Amino acid sequence: MEALSNLGIDWKLFLAQAVNFLILLFILRRYAYQPMLDFLKKRTARIEQGLKDAEAATVRLGEMEAKEKAVLTEARAEARNIIVSAEESARKRDSEREKETKAKVERLLEEATVKIHEEKNTVMTEAKKEIGELIILSVEKILREKIDATKDENLIKEMVK
Repeated sequence: MEALSNLGIDWKLFLAQAVNFLILLFILRRYAYQPMLDFLKKRTARIEQGLKDAEAATVRLGEMEAKEKAVLTEARAEARNIIVSAEESARKRDSEREKETKAKVERLLEEATVKIHEEKNTVMTEAKKEIGELIILSVEKILREKIDATKDENLIKEMVK
């Protein structure tokens, strides 16, 4: 101990300082160092969890993008199918309307032809009648006499021929 005294170290003071240092070390370790380590462990765990969550979110985002692309592709295909079927039904409707229109036109033409023939026959009959009457009148004037009904008919038939 004399060696310590020669160096200017008081061993009682050194021992008291060592005890104080150990007490301080214990207190700091218990109340400062350990809570700090616990805090750092928790923070590290949270950061690791955050990284894991970010990786999982990235994976899920990739999956969602793939699903979105698949859904968009399917929707486009369905839209194309709807357009194709709509065009087909429009073509069918157009062809049906065209057929109906053609049928109406043909029917109207037939009706018009029938009416024309009927009117022609009516006009011809009336014309024949009027011509016959004119012939009779002219013949009467020429002959100055009235012809009976049988002679009328005979004359009309001969003139028409």
